[in-house]
Amino acid sequence: MTEVKINEESIWRQFFKLAIPIAIANFLASAYSITDAFWLGRLNAESLAAVSVCYPIIFLVISLGAGLFTSGTVMVSHHKGREDQEKINHVSAQLILLMVFVSLALSVLGYLASPYLIKMIGAENLIPYGAVSYLELYFATIFVVFAFAVYQSTMRALGNVNLPLFIMVGTVILNFLIDPVFIFGFGPIPAMGTMGAALASVFCESINVLIALWLILSGKSGITFKKEYFKPDTKEIKKILKIGIPSSAEQLMRSTGLFLVNVIVIKFGTSSIAAYGVGGDVMSLIMILSLSFMMSTSIMVGRDIGAGRMERAEAVTRSVAKISFWILTVAGTFIFLFAEEIATIFIPGDHEVIRQSTQYIKIIALSFGFFGLQQIFNGTFIGAGDTITSMILSVFAFWVLRLPLAFFLSHTSLGFYGVCWSFPITMIISSFIGYFVFTSGRWKERRMKH
Repeated sequence: MTEVKINEESIWRQFFKLAIPIAIANFLASAYSITDAFWLGRLNAESLAAVSVCYPIIFLVISLGAGLFTSGTVMVSHHKGREDQEKINHVSAQLILLMVFVSLALSVLGYLASPYLIKMIGAENLIPYGAVSYLELYFATIFVVFAFAVYQSTMRALGNVNLPLFIMVGTVILNFLIDPVFIFGFGPIPAMGTMGAALASVFCESINVLIALWLILSGKSGITFKKEYFKPDTKEIKKILKIGIPSSAEQLMRSTGLFLVNVIVIKFGTSSIAAYGVGGDVMSLIMILSLSFMMSTSIMVGRDIGAGRMERAEAVTRSVAKISFWILTVAGTFIFLFAEEIATIFIPGDHEVIRQSTQYIKIIALSFGFFGLQQIFNGTFIGAGDTITSMILSVFAFWVLRLPLAFFLSHTSLGFYGVCWSFPITMIISSFIGYFVFTSGRWKERRMKH
């Protein structure tokens, strides 16, 4: 295959220079939840299930502020394409202001709503295993999650993808080591179960933020702040919100959809909940790759559009769509072949959970390539600043396709596995729709105006 070359660097080479560090960093971010699942699965299935039902709720609340991260990547990448350092510094400061306000508001909201959310989804039986306390602690400290996410998105847009990666390597290793200490207890530290898992994660994520803050203040992050940058700028804030609100709405609708799918799963009992959690952890690994590809695409497209290179922006999408499809298809095939072994890693000894997890993994694995395609097209629309199109497509995928399919198929003889089948069917259909919208070229007309 002939590579498209511009400025003596192939699209594929530039893509992998971005995607690989982003994928590793995203994996390290997900490693906190995967580590929790790994150790809690060795405690009991109920504790694993308690954390599993919390994840969709956490994503639901975080999605309300997720548009800030998207805005940061899009706006900074556009200004980077135009080599406007002053704008990069100013926009970054405005993002921090918004992040502080949004994170504090969501922290209070999430903490107060935690007991009611667990009861609303019918998981009261998991409260003794720490479902509510896990949520409450997470939301009480959501500021550290948001702060580092904004830092990451800004660094990635600048092309400095390695710095956030290096920061996270040490804390992820530390989290894996101290997680069992807090969960099972050691010496003077009492066994705290799911609460211990949450404490370990918060401790390590706080270290990430402190290191990022030191790098910013020392001028080693590529951004220089002045006091006047932090004065609220109505014009810039409106631009951030114009991009961020549709993106947050997209994440909110997707998270709400996942939340409701989780409600459907709960009625099938603890084993199915745990199995769905194991499958979700496997899916999170694939999401790391696909979202990394999406982020890399949005950064590359954003830079090209900022520099006025529309033809290259389109070439980027076509090239990385092929890469994404085949990489995720190969990964899905491998996961399909070793589904039982993978399930056993998470919860050894519980044969029923392993059986259901294995079947769930096999059902979704071979459609991973189509999931990757959907993400690449969304990444292009986001990179262009056309977050409205990305929002509409995501809402359609979850609310018109996946959620109704999960509900309907769960009431057939497939039962729990009907919920599982809703994923591949949705991904195949939505990837073709995304390709049609991309080839229509409307995203070029709706690109962000400077």
